[in-house]
Amino acid sequence: MSIMQQYIEIYDKNQSSVQSHVNFWLEHVVFSWRWWLMIGIFILLWALFWKLKKPGELPRISIFGLLWIIVASNLDGLGYEFGLWGYTYNLSPYLPKSYVFDYCLIPVTFMLIYQYFPKGKKFFWANIVLAIGASLIAEPVAEKLGLYTPFHWNILISIPLYIIISYILKFFTEKICKPIN
Repeated sequence: MSIMQQYIEIYDKNQSSVQSHVNFWLEHVVFSWRWWLMIGIFILLWALFWKLKKPGELPRISIFGLLWIIVASNLDGLGYEFGLWGYTYNLSPYLPKSYVFDYCLIPVTFMLIYQYFPKGKKFFWANIVLAIGASLIAEPVAEKLGLYTPFHWNILISIPLYIIISYILKFFTEKICKPIN
């Protein structure tokens, strides 16, 4: 079998899988109470952010949040592809990641942490509290609600990841936002 024939076979299997996922989403997910819960969380959390944001901080925290969105959505996609976790309920059937986590919960909470505790020990401790809360409270709650299913993932690994990523993104945000002399 040629490389092109092999690729077409893989492509066809993938298309079949995508169609199965869309059918599942249409039959079981869209307009379910969990789907509406995710819509509500998405809207309410972004509205809360908009209310709590400090106008002078908006460019800096927006860059930090956008970097979080990029990292969270890519790591989420990798985790899904590697079979570490999955999501029964998604806002959209076309991507196997959780928009409510990747584009809302994670970036908004970290943006607010960065806005209110931007430096030193306060940033460190706020990130530790958020990482522990996200890993030991939010992830298990999402699992109990059926929104998130860990297959080969230990939630304790999430704690240092959140903290390390937050510091890396803070570093890049401050480099991007540094005034030019």
